[in-house]
Amino acid sequence: MQTRQQPLVLRGYVNQWPAVMEARRSPEALCRYLLRFDRGAAAATADAVLMPPEAKGRLFYAPDMKGFNFVRSKRTVAAVIEQIARYSQFPVAPAVAMQSALLDDVLPGFADKNRTPPIDPLKDPAVMPRLWLGNEVVTPAHFDESHNLACVVSGRRRFTLFPPDQVANLYLGPLDFAPTPTPISLVDFRSPDYRRFPRFREAERHAIVAELEPGDALYIPSLWWHHVESIGVLNTMVNYWWTAPAAGGLTKADVLAQSLETR
Repeated sequence: MQTRQQPLVLRGYVNQWPAVMEARRSPEALCRYLLRFDRGAAAATADAVLMPPEAKGRLFYAPDMKGFNFVRSKRTVAAVIEQIARYSQFPVAPAVAMQSALLDDVLPGFADKNRTPPIDPLKDPAVMPRLWLGNEVVTPAHFDESHNLACVVSGRRRFTLFPPDQVANLYLGPLDFAPTPTPISLVDFRSPDYRRFPRFREAERHAIVAELEPGDALYIPSLWWHHVESIGVLNTMVNYWWTAPAAGGLTKADVLAQSLETR
């Protein structure tokens, strides 16, 4: 398959997954399904982020910009599910999310039962599926150096995407210190401060918004900016990253150099 260089929504792409079918029954049914694969061993833990209620689920910096507004802790899937269930009873809940956990580590056997339809890059054994599990969390706009196929299992995901050349209008934070592997936009998309970030209006003109339901998937090309909102009491996603050239041979260094020109 020739790698596309534009985002692509694939409606119902993983409708046949047993996990998606359970999610459509109820959050409780999906939790029971996931727990069948949880071995509860120390080797089956992965990083989870924990945020206080006042963060409103948005992964970000601390007020002094010297740290972050969350902590990381090793958790099993069962432990994260227990927290999600407990927090669902709170009027204003803390946020918890296991992010980018290797599925074969935390839920061995899940990937064998829930396979994606064939895509050439995904046939490479080095392309390993990853789990994203939590309640309502917002990841600010950032980019990945790899191409990405994101498959929604439960909850809803709202992706707001921008082409790489919009970097100058997204107002990046420190390039060498960010809550994600690449720099993030400082703009709060839920309540943009246009006086502080006036060029963000131009970025919005180029935005692509993709609303994904359980069973849907989204292809995100390398270096495309994406802001991600997980919506609902239980949000589960599986993604696949693979390496392939970006459009026009663009690199991470090229994108970040554009951001430096506007500082």
